[in-house]
Amino acid sequence: MVEIRVKIQIDAPIGKVWNIISQVDNDSEFWNLTKLLRNTSKKENEIVREIMLDKIDKCSQTITFLPKEAVHTQWTKGAITGTKDISLTVLGSSTLLEAKMNYTISGPSRFFPGKLKEKLQIEAEYALDLIKEKSEGRPHVIPMEPRKFWADMIRG
Repeated sequence: MVEIRVKIQIDAPIGKVWNIISQVDNDSEFWNLTKLLRNTSKKENEIVREIMLDKIDKCSQTITFLPKEAVHTQWTKGAITGTKDISLTVLGSSTLLEAKMNYTISGPSRFFPGKLKEKLQIEAEYALDLIKEKSEGRPHVIPMEPRKFWADMIRG
């Protein structure tokens, strides 16, 4: 069992954050492992879909929306089974965004639970940072380190 919990404070009203996280067809913008999405059914507050993880693992999900509160994802079939809950809490004029994941992993990845947990933890932190940037209307910036040539490294 892989358990991950990440939270971040966003300087934006809950409605603005909800509009971003509830657009689950855009998940691949935030969640790096999600490559392809295909909705198989849609109801008022529920979507059933298939996704591809890292272009190799096909999984099935049922997503339930609790408007302006949470997005509950039940992974039902594939390399990952379990739940991912993304919840919102009002903090004055800000919003607390929290992601909780409880996964059971099958397939070859189950033999490397530490490595997989680290990868999923990094993905969750990165996704929440991207959601924060978009909610706050800030552009996404990738930090760059100055490049050194071999000659610069010899000279110090």
